[in-house]
Amino acid sequence: MFNKFNIGVIGAGMWGKTHISMLQAEDRAAVTWVYDMNPAMGKAAQEKYGVKRVAQDVREMLDDPALDAVVVASPPSSHAAIALDVLRAGKHLLIEKPMAVHREEVAAIVAEAAAHPELVALEGSCRHSRLNPKFTFIKALIDSGQLGRIYHIHHNHLGQGTFVEYNPNGAWAMDKRYAGGGPFMDWGEYDLSFHLGILGDRPELKAVHAFTVTGLRDLSKLAPVVDVEMHGAAYMEFDGGLTYYYERGAGVHGETQCETRLYGTKGGLRFYYTTWEPKTIEYYHSEEKPVKEVLTVDMSKHPSHDNIAFVAHFLDCLEGKAQPLMPVGLAAKHLNILFDILKS
Repeated sequence: MFNKFNIGVIGAGMWGKTHISMLQAEDRAAVTWVYDMNPAMGKAAQEKYGVKRVAQDVREMLDDPALDAVVVASPPSSHAAIALDVLRAGKHLLIEKPMAVHREEVAAIVAEAAAHPELVALEGSCRHSRLNPKFTFIKALIDSGQLGRIYHIHHNHLGQGTFVEYNPNGAWAMDKRYAGGGPFMDWGEYDLSFHLGILGDRPELKAVHAFTVTGLRDLSKLAPVVDVEMHGAAYMEFDGGLTYYYERGAGVHGETQCETRLYGTKGGLRFYYTTWEPKTIEYYHSEEKPVKEVLTVDMSKHPSHDNIAFVAHFLDCLEGKAQPLMPVGLAAKHLNILFDILKS
């Protein structure tokens, strides 16, 4: 009989609870530990989900020889130190995005993962990107040559709401010390994972010109510190002649959908890449005259929640059936681009 993977979850907030519930729905996994910096939250999660043990500190969990893997879903500023401890303890790692809030921390995680090639180290941004049927569909279309050379990407997604309104217990996400940034750090790794991934992860950044603005809304009743960017945009230049206009905002005085436009020398696409938005893709090209086709991506086999596919992928990696679709080294490339945008 197959022995389940024993998994510990660090962080008992909204996303940690999501991981626990979806791991428990998998017959290949058993959540045997939970830990949160707030002991009351850790205890509440243990009782709600029937987790065997609640840890008083991270080391107590990592010292369990029966523990196979750890999910890190605590606030981003805590990720690096925990991830290093997890890898040094010989445990497989699923780390939520962003995996760190400083370049030096990112480099340390990548180096530690490289020192333990026997361990899986999977980062969370493949959840909405590489595991998404739209990603596979669009990448295949580009790889076929039908669009020619992709020379420009245009992406924008703006909303009036912010993370703290989506998750009332997530006041930390408005404080740069803990979150690293606002919408760019919240969604940027998904965006870059998708857009650079459909181009085979080949583009290398040459230059970035950007702006960010904060203080567009008074959120003092929701969070004690609000200093993350609320709106920003970047014009990026990559090798091979690729340019990329990228705009993100949360708390902005306006709304746009999560729209991407790709421009190639033979054709172009307009689409919304997230799984819950329309599954149609507008395909523009020319024959004797300009043509617009509407393509439909088959989403019928994709689960109702993207994290179901993500958890299944992590377990596939643990079983040796798959390689991580977002190894920490590749995630570092995307994070460093975001650091460049925020620095600008």
